[in-house]
Amino acid sequence: MTDHHSIHAAFSRALERPLLHVGLHKCASTWLQRRVFTDPSLGFLAPWGGLSHAAVTEFVTADPLAFDAEATRRRLSADAVVPQSMASHAVAVLSHEALSSRPHHGFYYAPYVAQRLKATFPKARLLLIFREQKSIIRSLYGEHVRNGGRMTISEFVGTGHEPPGWASLCRLPFFEYDRLISMYRNVFGDENVLVLPLETLRNSPLEFLNRILAFCDLPDAAWVKTEAANKSWGASTVELIRKLNAPFRKRPLSPDQGLLRRTAFRAAYLFDDLTPPSLHARREADIRNIIAERVGDYFGRSNLRLAEMTGLDLRGLGYDLPKANDPSGSATVMKRDHAASITGSI
Repeated sequence: MTDHHSIHAAFSRALERPLLHVGLHKCASTWLQRRVFTDPSLGFLAPWGGLSHAAVTEFVTADPLAFDAEATRRRLSADAVVPQSMASHAVAVLSHEALSSRPHHGFYYAPYVAQRLKATFPKARLLLIFREQKSIIRSLYGEHVRNGGRMTISEFVGTGHEPPGWASLCRLPFFEYDRLISMYRNVFGDENVLVLPLETLRNSPLEFLNRILAFCDLPDAAWVKTEAANKSWGASTVELIRKLNAPFRKRPLSPDQGLLRRTAFRAAYLFDDLTPPSLHARREADIRNIIAERVGDYFGRSNLRLAEMTGLDLRGLGYDLPKANDPSGSATVMKRDHAASITGSI
């Protein structure tokens, strides 16, 4: 067998059982895409790039009446960039956080994209990283503004009492992670779904990475380097850009932005560096207070169900759970709520 044939056979095997990384947004996706999934020494292969824009085209934006799993698989196979040498048991990764929805844009479609992924890759593994709810909502608001959004934080999270036919962009039910994970497990099978809290990466980065490697039947790593892949703006800078998004509108059909918007972004980074931390801190406190007031104890029972189904010490990781003497946290209520919730849409 020639080297070309060996590589083709190895890629065909990798394509049979890929790793599908579906997000969530603001949960170390860039670090995974740049430092993990593109590192062949770990056993991974990124034939569609660390961040696969093709995944969005094929699974998210494809017309529901035109989607064809076999044709999608053929296109992805044809478009794959396969290295001249690859390990015989390399794991191919298809990664894009938009595969799980785009809550900062108000787009929620995880269940039907999951079905498309399953139809295209029946034996695939799926990886989902989640994050404490108030924290992820805060980061998603920054992403909303960075992507041209003009809503205030109060408008972004809403009140929960919008009139019929109206809803905020950021909808709390999406962040009931037990429902989302149950859906993925129902589609792919429990043994083919790995869910990890982002907080594990912060606390134990090597353990976090090795959990992913073990899930993919790859050997443990001896060390890991972590760093913030995207510098977050301070809260005052987010407010400045929010106001500039009206005159300096983002182009909707291309990642290439006009000169005025690029200049505004460069000015924002300079403003961010020059602004006293105390000003950022005051505005940050305002944003977090608004989120906390909107969320309240909304996620407590969902997080209790999540802890039960994953075995994770979520309370120790900073997640809201019902107090031990809260009757709403009883096992009977948890089971009834869980059975009801997984039948609804996400």
